Amino acid sequence: MNRSNLLGLLLFALCFVHISHAQLTCEQKAEEILQFKNDFKDYPPQLIDQLIEYITPCAEEAYGKTNPSSAYAKGLLHLQKGDYAFLFGQRRELAYLHIFRAAYYKYPDAMLTHSINLLTDGYQENYHINYTQIAGNMESLVTLNHKTDIAHYILGYLNLKNLVTNEDFTNTTLINKAKTHFESSTHPMAKHWLAIMHYFGYGMPVNKAKALQMLSENTILNSKTLKQQLQGQNNDWIPISAEERLASLEGYNTNYTQMTLIGSGKTTFHGHYIEYDWAAKGVKRYIPVTLSIAIRQDHGDYKDVRLEFTMNGETRIKDNRLYTPLREYYINFGQFLPLRIPLLQNLLQDHPTKNTLTYSIQRLNFKEATIDGKQALIVKPTRSTEIVEFNEKVHTPIRMVLYPETAARTTTIAATAPETTTSKPLGKDFAVISPNPIGNQFNITYTLDQPAEVQVVVYDFFGQQRISVPTQKYTAGGSQTITVDSAELPSGTYVIQMTINGMSYSKTVVKQ
Repeated sequence: MNRSNLLGLLLFALCFVHISHAQLTCEQKAEEILQFKNDFKDYPPQLIDQLIEYITPCAEEAYGKTNPSSAYAKGLLHLQKGDYAFLFGQRRELAYLHIFRAAYYKYPDAMLTHSINLLTDGYQENYHINYTQIAGNMESLVTLNHKTDIAHYILGYLNLKNLVTNEDFTNTTLINKAKTHFESSTHPMAKHWLAIMHYFGYGMPVNKAKALQMLSENTILNSKTLKQQLQGQNNDWIPISAEERLASLEGYNTNYTQMTLIGSGKTTFHGHYIEYDWAAKGVKRYIPVTLSIAIRQDHGDYKDVRLEFTMNGETRIKDNRLYTPLREYYINFGQFLPLRIPLLQNLLQDHPTKNTLTYSIQRLNFKEATIDGKQALIVKPTRSTEIVEFNEKVHTPIRMVLYPETAARTTTIAATAPETTTSKPLGKDFAVISPNPIGNQFNITYTLDQPAEVQVVVYDFFGQQRISVPTQKYTAGGSQTITVDSAELPSGTYVIQMTINGMSYSKTVVKQ
């Protein structure tokens, strides 16, 4: 909007307030304002204030129930200014208050705007997101045939990501709903997510070529960015054992083994952070982790503990309470002091600035299971887990499968060389990696005191498998050296994991 038009509108608005106020109904006043809503960003503050004063009597009548369109107009004006006020003793964001009221009373544009603002951080504050309510609003818009393209897109997104149910992962019904909604929309983001469904085979056979073609034909930046991302990374599911999957996923809720693994002092566990895809078809991440739980004081029903969580070379330390009911232990971190695990790669990066994800965990549940004859601790973050960058709940199965550290784990394998500036031990004096930083190849040297199967896997910093060395069998006696070809690895940080007779050890290295 140019300056002359803006000044003309300002003059019109001021005259309108003082002359025409009594001549129009509240609905007509709201309509007069809302026809210019896309230009609010260009309005000077004094014009916004005049329009707010003009529409307020209508918007406030019966708290927005009588004239929801007026409440919506007032909310949009406050959103442009970022206004707050103290109401009922609390500081309230006025945009949220009035747009919420209009949405509550089923004004269609308000239902859509309020839902989008919650899903995309459109308000200044972060608010609780009721995904079921948002889905209900979008269903209403579809029924009303009001802006159905974007309504179908949002419904497809909510169903595909399993944000509307209490299920642990996206079931077949939700996948089919998502597919139907995306196919019913011409919105570019609906086409974008339908391509993702083709790429990974959600509700249809896997067709990566078709998916990439769909992304190429979709002209939005999101699709161009995602296509480049998918073509530059390994997107195959990471294999894990059937026993590990059963104990961590399908069998978790029926596993009521008495807790015995968390001792009275400090117990250290080694294992993996496992992140399944939305439909639990496969494993997206399988990252080595170490978890130590130190009991500081026992109060009977709960224990004061220190938690040390290490992943990707970073350690998080949290002091909290471990609650000890009969069958399932848990730690509540809460909303304000959650456990934030180290950054993870955004495997579906569709914007250049959103390349990493921060998972914020409010509660961890602990159960025991037997996997391949060994006792294991299964750790399950609850559904209050969030992705910080998206302000979005994580309704995707995430688990940790951990095995207690024992004397055998630290004494069976012995070091063969002292630590130097270019040769650092792996784990508990297990092996020597040289050089470190690594180059186009590196050596792992170690000594066994009994026959063992040895496997080496190299993961990138975000849990994607980059190199797998075939299993090797050695006899006891003398040092052994494995040479790994790392020429194809780009510069970055990597986790080298070795598995010795089923026991895992890991070390973080850098390639310059």
